[in-house]
Amino acid sequence: MSSPSMHALRINIVELLRQPGSERRVEHEISSDDLQCELAPGQSEISGMVSVDVTAVSATDDVSVAGSISIPWSGECRRCLKSISGIQVVDFDERFAPARSRNRIGLSDGDVSIIEGDQIDLLEPIRETVMIETPMSVLCSESCEGICDVCGADRNNDSCECVVVIRDERWAALDALELDD
Repeated sequence: MSSPSMHALRINIVELLRQPGSERRVEHEISSDDLQCELAPGQSEISGMVSVDVTAVSATDDVSVAGSISIPWSGECRRCLKSISGIQVVDFDERFAPARSRNRIGLSDGDVSIIEGDQIDLLEPIRETVMIETPMSVLCSESCEGICDVCGADRNNDSCECVVVIRDERWAALDALELDD
């Protein structure tokens, strides 16, 4: 059962398709609870209201919905584990057509979402976009030095004298090799 706030994400296509070229703008904020996203392990968390700003434009047989989705996120830097947050703004662009129009306009299933009934429900395509576009494995900065593997010091703030040797044991036999110059 959808909450009353989710009705704002439904667009009546009958009205739009009667007048090709007509538009309907949808500006709405959705909580992460209402989205019910199942994010992957290691993916940042949604840390606020997801903002949707899209415009539906009708053609003769289909409706194009385009705009942007702003996803507030929070997570940990993958190198130094510092808490960080931001807003991921992504483009949203989907086409919808009534089932009766799909063959007439020559679109395959990958090109258009089929509408059953008289309304486009944007919740599912928005949920999918948020699940895909919420950042994974974020960095606090590209120059983050991370945490020392030996002493655990945050190399961004502290210096350490630890020597970290990365050794591939497959090449260990070459260490004993002495070459004549």
